[in-house]
Amino acid sequence: MTASRMQLLNLLSGGVAGTIASCITNPLEVIKTQLQSSSAVVGELSAAGGHPFAIAKKIFEREGVFGFWRGMRPTLVGIIPARSAYFYTYEQSKRFLGSMGVTEGGVPNALVSGLAAGIAGNTLTNPIWVVKTRLQLLADSTAGQKVYTGYRDTIRSIFKEEGIAGFYKGISASYWGCLEGATQFMIYEQIKTRLIARQNEIREQQGLGTTDKLPKLSYLLSAAVAKGTASIITYPHEVARTRLREQARNGVFKYTGMWQTIGVIAKEEGRKGLYSGMGVHLMKVVPNTAIMFLTYEIVNSWLGRFTVVEG
Repeated sequence: MTASRMQLLNLLSGGVAGTIASCITNPLEVIKTQLQSSSAVVGELSAAGGHPFAIAKKIFEREGVFGFWRGMRPTLVGIIPARSAYFYTYEQSKRFLGSMGVTEGGVPNALVSGLAAGIAGNTLTNPIWVVKTRLQLLADSTAGQKVYTGYRDTIRSIFKEEGIAGFYKGISASYWGCLEGATQFMIYEQIKTRLIARQNEIREQQGLGTTDKLPKLSYLLSAAVAKGTASIITYPHEVARTRLREQARNGVFKYTGMWQTIGVIAKEEGRKGLYSGMGVHLMKVVPNTAIMFLTYEIVNSWLGRFTVVEG
């Protein structure tokens, strides 16, 4: 396999990994979106009291099992370009900074590369996630939320009522969330570096050669710890982003920006509102990210065996 072909497959490996993980965890994504939305505070969903199982029951009663896979189509459309851009930008940034003397695996390199990866992925795919969020939110007539009949109706309505800018609702919160990705990569690289160093110490004591690879379980656990820690630190941006992406209620946009949204939620709902749905979020993103990173490391390692340099 040529180096250029490997680069293409390397670009897609993150997308494939993200697709598999997202298909498995989509029901948790739907429940989490409901918990984060203002429908959980006013209207029909408020009767569920913010309890994941109560909301899951309402979804099942209204839409059956297929209700847990609402918004799956935009996920499948968006996850490949999102994750491909994410991992590709991260790898290219990491190598570029390394060539500039910023050590790969170090904190500065991981932070900058992770931030660049997040910005690239979010800018490319934000319109897809806006459509997905609108479709995942349950209709709540008491709160004045519009009911969409399908993907085309959603896209047409957003464009007609809000213009192109409507597809970029929540982008400021997404950019803030890039700090989560940067923090995640920093923690992940640090854990990996320390585990590899420790592993090589043991191998040298046993008379074996050094290696830059880890057991699959180590990749899985490293990614899980990194994602869980980063998510807890930066979680309020997730709630702000969902609120910003919601349909305007009675023609009024209550939330106008990330910091304004966080301020309003903190004032009206307190800390509970800022961290609503975090438990379900962690149940989704931690295994999702662990599977994705493990798949990415395995695919890259496998492709590396078949690469030849073009001459």
